[in-house]
Amino acid sequence: MAKGAGRGRYKGDNRCGRCCSVFCRRVRTDLLLVLIIIGVIIGFLIGALVNGPVNKIEDVEDKKTVLMLIGFPGELFMNMLKMLILPLIVASLICALASLDAQATGRVGRRALLYYFSTTILAVILGIVLVVSIRPGSTTVDEEKKKDVEPYRTLDAFLDLIR
Repeated sequence: MAKGAGRGRYKGDNRCGRCCSVFCRRVRTDLLLVLIIIGVIIGFLIGALVNGPVNKIEDVEDKKTVLMLIGFPGELFMNMLKMLILPLIVASLICALASLDAQATGRVGRRALLYYFSTTILAVILGIVLVVSIRPGSTTVDEEKKKDVEPYRTLDAFLDLIR
């Protein structure tokens, strides 16, 4: 009887071990998703913790510098994503078209060109409407603000080299 009682207790412990192994296996298979979620949480926490001290900075120039330095890694990341998107789209289109027969390729090509031209025309129309309605660069700026030209700092030049 002592042996049977011991086995039942170990089976309960074994279930917990199985849950942990299933969880670890699931994390390993979806590691990128887990890392993205961890990155979002860390970014949120850093932003929440830094918000108060940055808002307490009274010097406008120092505040701009701090905000520029905080936003710099995100700007680099977005530029890298932009550089990756076009080659990935072109490569996937070429692979997809290579796997189709000639007749299907013609249909897909026509649809792609129609889609490209229609989105380009819509973007141009939207741009024209927005420029006419918003009027960027209009002369509503005071003359004093025009005279205040911000000097180009060494830090700006250095970060522009990396960008």
